[in-house]
Amino acid sequence: MIGEEPVIEEPGSTILIVDDEQIGRDVLKGLLIKQGYRLAFATSGQEALDKARELTPDLILLDVMMPDMDGFEVCRRIRSDPILAEAPVIMVTALDDRKSRLSGIEAGADSFISKPFDGMELQTQVRTITRLNRYRRLLTANRQLENKITQLSALYDILSSLNSTTDPDDLLESIIQKTKELLNVERVSIFLWDENKAGLYPDVVPVERDLASSKAKTDIPVASEVADRAFHEGVPMLVQDIDSDKSVSENCHCEECSLRSPTTSSYGSANGTTKQSLMEKELLIRSVLCVPLKGKQKIIGVIEAVNKREGRFTEDNQKLLEAMADNIALSIERANLYHDLRQAEALLRRQNADLRLSVSQKYRFENIIGNSEEITAVLKNAEQVALTDSTVLIYGETGTGKELLARAIHHISPRSQKNFVPINCGAIPKELLESELFGHERGSFTGAIRRRIGRFEQANEGTLFLDEIGDMPLNLQVRLLRVLQEGVIQRLGSNDDIEVDVRIIAATHEDLAGLIEKGEFREDLYYRLKVFQLELPPLRKRKSDIPLLINHFIAHYNEKLGKQITGLDDSALDILYNYGYPGNIRELQHIIESAMIRCKGDLITPHDLPDEFITPRLSSKETTFDSLNIPAPRNKEELNAARDEAQKQVELLFLKEILSTASGNVAEAARRTGMNRSWLSELISKHQLDLSQFRSVG
Repeated sequence: MIGEEPVIEEPGSTILIVDDEQIGRDVLKGLLIKQGYRLAFATSGQEALDKARELTPDLILLDVMMPDMDGFEVCRRIRSDPILAEAPVIMVTALDDRKSRLSGIEAGADSFISKPFDGMELQTQVRTITRLNRYRRLLTANRQLENKITQLSALYDILSSLNSTTDPDDLLESIIQKTKELLNVERVSIFLWDENKAGLYPDVVPVERDLASSKAKTDIPVASEVADRAFHEGVPMLVQDIDSDKSVSENCHCEECSLRSPTTSSYGSANGTTKQSLMEKELLIRSVLCVPLKGKQKIIGVIEAVNKREGRFTEDNQKLLEAMADNIALSIERANLYHDLRQAEALLRRQNADLRLSVSQKYRFENIIGNSEEITAVLKNAEQVALTDSTVLIYGETGTGKELLARAIHHISPRSQKNFVPINCGAIPKELLESELFGHERGSFTGAIRRRIGRFEQANEGTLFLDEIGDMPLNLQVRLLRVLQEGVIQRLGSNDDIEVDVRIIAATHEDLAGLIEKGEFREDLYYRLKVFQLELPPLRKRKSDIPLLINHFIAHYNEKLGKQITGLDDSALDILYNYGYPGNIRELQHIIESAMIRCKGDLITPHDLPDEFITPRLSSKETTFDSLNIPAPRNKEELNAARDEAQKQVELLFLKEILSTASGNVAEAARRTGMNRSWLSELISKHQLDLSQFRSVG
């Protein structure tokens, strides 16, 4: 068709020629094509509008007289179209009269050219107008670029400020004020979702200084339907004219929509609070831009901008607010998390203070049960040394309360507000003990994936309790000696000295002097530790304390087990009084706990005591091979069977004897017998022995 002539792809400005007559189009084409313009053609008003929207030309040469839609109407539609409104239009007409020119000016034409054409005049006008249009576009683009730079700079400032405060209220107020300035709007609000109330609530009232205090909070939901939809649909919502948008105005009964009218209404709250009293003045809502705040795992709320001060909300405004929203959401989550952590930290500090008070009361000397001469003398000496920083060495059999005494010393010492850090040198494998005590750097050995602080650093300015010091390997004894002499440590994998201020309390059940003679303990370390020595007597040497301890444990387990046992009958008390207690106080505690579990009445009887008190322990005869109950073998098969049974019974007798003397402590039993601990553990498993029958706990 004639009206579908192809666009001539020449460099330069694009000109759309609109004429229903072929001759008119050809004349204009002949005058302009050699000037380097790109030409496009339309034969009707509607085609002109369609091609203009497609091409956004630099100039439109528009014939006035066309059958379906004249040039004046086409020009008016061009000027009312947001995309085409700035396009230059030259009216081409054979009607060179004043009325036609006035009609063209009213329609929005930039100039007129009369038929027949003056080629020079046409080319001059076209050249001038296209150049002016190009300059105008450059200026517009430059202004847009400057605006974008300004916006990006402001956006950068906002995003930078998000990390400047951890107070949720200050953060939200800062975000709101800066966003309001950036978008040039009358109001910005942030609504956060309240799980308990199942609604969007303003965490900070909108930032008008002449409105209610920006810090004031309300339990009255004021989020608009626009905000509600943005939140639940998870997409930005833009309403350019809230009065004409029926999808909002007909269904919305929110504060913002009601504020468009002069009247205000109550929220229906119990106290009769009104929107007017909240906002203190009306805000007539014209347009709203609302973007959801997407946190790490869910949408936490929305940010809403109301009423552009100039023009309309643009696509750039929406993109800008979207770019901010995700960062704002994360900052709000971070600030709220920090706030929660601060509250949890404060609660933890209070609980820690209460716990320290409870512990200090628990481990006071008056809570060490006993009034025998033996224990009284020990406690008197312990109170004296507690007020100093001197190193203390505590001797005592297993279960005599060495750690309890060490804690009591710490809790009345000047270091009582700092850490008490215990470590059992015999309970930790030798290859790990060094790292436990001194810490290590990342990569110092296989599996050291991060730096670890050792017990010495944990106990800095406090007390380090080294239980079973006799089990410490010789190489670590050298390092411990240096700490005592110089007050410095080095982590594994590092040559850097770290100063530590630690009080050492050591404890052992072994004869360290005997270990020195065997070459298993350093003599210089021994004398460094033996600044002040305390020796806890075994329970068999302080029998007058047994009734006191029994009453203490009965009271403790009455509360724990929910019972009301008043004591022991005379027979049970006599049995416990005359028992030897190889496991000392721990064993007595375990005996009482076991008896109270069995006891049906209010007094513990001998039948409530553990089985070893009902069936006496092995006598000396029973711990010899004479006690083996094996019939005489009569053939080779019976001999092999007897040999296996004899081995089994001998192993069982052996295990029972050494575990009884070591109170169920496998490591101690291995040391006493000079046997491999792993082999001993395997033998115990083989015979399915329950260590609890030999061991006392507490």
